[in-house]
Amino acid sequence: MTVTMNHTGFVVSDLDKAIEFYGKGLGLKIVLNVEADGPELSQWLGYDNARVKAAFMSGDDGHSVELIEYLNPPVEARDPAEQHRRHVTGAAHLAFIVDDIEETHRRLVSMGATKLNPPVQAGEGLKGCYLQDPDGNWIELDQDDVHARTPYRVVQNTVPATAAGTGAG
Repeated sequence: MTVTMNHTGFVVSDLDKAIEFYGKGLGLKIVLNVEADGPELSQWLGYDNARVKAAFMSGDDGHSVELIEYLNPPVEARDPAEQHRRHVTGAAHLAFIVDDIEETHRRLVSMGATKLNPPVQAGEGLKGCYLQDPDGNWIELDQDDVHARTPYRVVQNTVPATAAGTGAG
């Protein structure tokens, strides 16, 4: 059996604001920006008359994050009591390796991120921290000297196969 990682998806309340956060805040580039609906997408997502706006954004390594704004059914805010709990089943995060963790952390917090903790030296040549994007999606920042010396690169096509782009998933 062959298995390959494709992308990581986050539901957001405002796609344009999320694109700005991940673009200006982390330096990701837009690979695909699409609005989609139709019976196939409805079946795929499990909602009648589903309609979404989505953007795939990628870093230097080729992995992409799919930002999804549901238009139908409309996006709902997460229960505030569950918003900041990292230890609950289903709590997920996406980790980014950055060159300057302190500056990236400051920039993202100034753009609406909620910090869990400031960056911490976690070992020789390794710093890390967690924060949430403006919609409550958990992201981890890592500054890793080993990775900086030998960066990991993947060249992968994560754009949906059809031009119609029902790849919101």
